[in-house]
Amino acid sequence: METSKSYQELLNELSDLRIQLEEATDTIDAIRSGEIDALVVKVNDGHQLYTLKSADQTYRIFIEQMTEGAVTLSTDGNILYSNSQFAGLVNSPLEKVIGKSFFSYVTDDCQRECKELIAKAWADNIKDELTLLAADGAELPVLLSLKTLDLDEGLALSIIITDLTGQKETQKLLKQKNAELEEAQKVAQHLNATLEHTVKERTRQLEKNIEEKTRVEEELRSNQQQLSRILETMAEGVGIIDVEGKLIYANPMAQKILGVKEHEILKRTYDDPKWQNLRIDGTPLPDGEHPMAVIMRTGEPLFDQEIAVQPPEGERFYISINAAPLRDDNGHIVGGIGTFMDVSIRRKNIQNKDEFISVASHELRTPVTSLKASLQLLSRMKDNPSPKMLPVLIDQANKSLNKLSVLISDLLNTTKMTEGQLHLNKSSVALSSLVTECCQNVHTEAGHEVVVTGNKDLQAYADADKIEQVITNLVNNVIKYAPDAKEIIINLEKQGSMAKVSVIDKGPGIPPEKLPNLFDRYYRVDNSGIQYSGLGLGLYICSEIIKRHNGQIGAESEYGNGSTFWFTLPLINA
Repeated sequence: METSKSYQELLNELSDLRIQLEEATDTIDAIRSGEIDALVVKVNDGHQLYTLKSADQTYRIFIEQMTEGAVTLSTDGNILYSNSQFAGLVNSPLEKVIGKSFFSYVTDDCQRECKELIAKAWADNIKDELTLLAADGAELPVLLSLKTLDLDEGLALSIIITDLTGQKETQKLLKQKNAELEEAQKVAQHLNATLEHTVKERTRQLEKNIEEKTRVEEELRSNQQQLSRILETMAEGVGIIDVEGKLIYANPMAQKILGVKEHEILKRTYDDPKWQNLRIDGTPLPDGEHPMAVIMRTGEPLFDQEIAVQPPEGERFYISINAAPLRDDNGHIVGGIGTFMDVSIRRKNIQNKDEFISVASHELRTPVTSLKASLQLLSRMKDNPSPKMLPVLIDQANKSLNKLSVLISDLLNTTKMTEGQLHLNKSSVALSSLVTECCQNVHTEAGHEVVVTGNKDLQAYADADKIEQVITNLVNNVIKYAPDAKEIIINLEKQGSMAKVSVIDKGPGIPPEKLPNLFDRYYRVDNSGIQYSGLGLGLYICSEIIKRHNGQIGAESEYGNGSTFWFTLPLINA
């Protein structure tokens, strides 16, 4: 016979259960706030990892604020995600909803229909009505809109749940009112002899109908206002066109992305010739290939279609469009709706990546080819070396190897900085001595002279090797881009608690429009059509080194009158 547990054992079990409940509550709160990036869910054959898209925080907030319920299901029907509205619909705490089978919230008579509906939804978007079962036993008529989601860990099923209780009640009420109206007509015929009484009865009935109509209109107006607020706060642009392609609505985000005010945007069509639509490769986009034209012609929705837009004034930008046709009660297309977002940064990053790969391939191929040629010649003459050619080939091989080493070092440094792995070994550094020492190693075959001016007693708190790399890069840039500026001035000065180091030349200068981008990764200055070697990483690496020293870096230039590149470092005991 099982012995009774002691009072202390019961207290211990109660304490353990309370801790587990707190942990579960904290986990749910973290999921809702976007602090958790993934979930590990135990399934029949092991554990399954489900990632949460933390970059979509804006959309999580949007889903949480929806008046409809929203859930995401795994392939076995378990709820991976639920918004608060769904938890409210089924009258269950949110932490109990997540992880539970969706079928547990479906009434018995709708179980088979629900399973068939979900099975079909894995192959195609689908909608249908059924009845949910709340935790308190209440039955809730709903409309389910099902759509598959292609997540990193595999397919999942998204379900939007619309409460039809109000609609069903309205239908019931309308049916009741129709029955009452028919009864009133019978009464009117029966009481035709007593016209005054009949008029009073009909008047009373009309008053009720007017009140009911007023209530319905107020509900419609409220729903329209709620929809308007949702559209106005969306992070995506929303545009609606009529059957002729004329824009009849554009939300604030659409106006912002296109840079056009509402009264101006409503005067144009989606294919306004003043705004040139282009393919991603920059070629003109035929009118028939525009996403809005496609959905109006085919009647099928489109998703994530990227196009470029060239406004009459300003820079070209790129947008990603989702579009779908709008139909009337008879199924005829009466317009279209498109949602779009500005993906110019994403497109620019892709272009920069492609350009960098091309430049890197070219820059790496040049020294490798030269080194290979030198080694091949050395290999041929190993048995009969030429006293004249041997030093030349060795020198050429060393130059190619040094250039290759610099390129690889830049790539590795950039990777370390991107991953936050750049480590500094800071100590007291005499800036004047550091400048003098590093400039002795700078290649000055063109006859450049480095002159150090200013306060030569400054002591900075920095990593000497990394700062030497910065100074060497800035001086080498002067030699590369200003070969005729024979004198390079490096000025040292104190500015409050910081030491400022300036590298000054009297070269051709830099065009004003290029100054803001000098320290961007992969940026390469093309001055007057002259192509310079390099990966466009030198100034970016300098910038990252100085930032990690809690300093600043910048450039000043007067086109045609030389340039000044400067950076600051913390002083010792400042």
